[in-house]
Amino acid sequence: MIQHERLSIGFGSSSRACSDDVIRLIEVSVDQIPSGTMLATLDRRASIGEIVASLLGLRLVLIPASILASVAEVTTHSPLALSKTRTANVAEASALASLGPSARLIVPQTKGRFCTCAIAALPITVRP
Repeated sequence: MIQHERLSIGFGSSSRACSDDVIRLIEVSVDQIPSGTMLATLDRRASIGEIVASLLGLRLVLIPASILASVAEVTTHSPLALSKTRTANVAEASALASLGPSARLIVPQTKGRFCTCAIAALPITVRP
């Protein structure tokens, strides 16, 4: 059997963030973006997500706050994010939720200019 990982990059951003802010943070957080990697974020950030996904060649997954708030495996909790979005973490929760319950966080939330980023992985077994 061959083991591969499917990755998801989750990001959260304030209304002051631009796509360049998010892209810079992603580039600092991951050395190389493998084919098939997804970009995930809060559904209210669709416009910036579409730009970032397009520029990086990623598939965008938009997730409602009610789903993000139910992700228990997050390591960072922000009272500000909770008051603004109704979920205490957007980046980690988006990365994990986009891959499903077997996903694990491999890069915890990191902060950039007006944005946050986290990376989750889902192991995939391929039989030869």
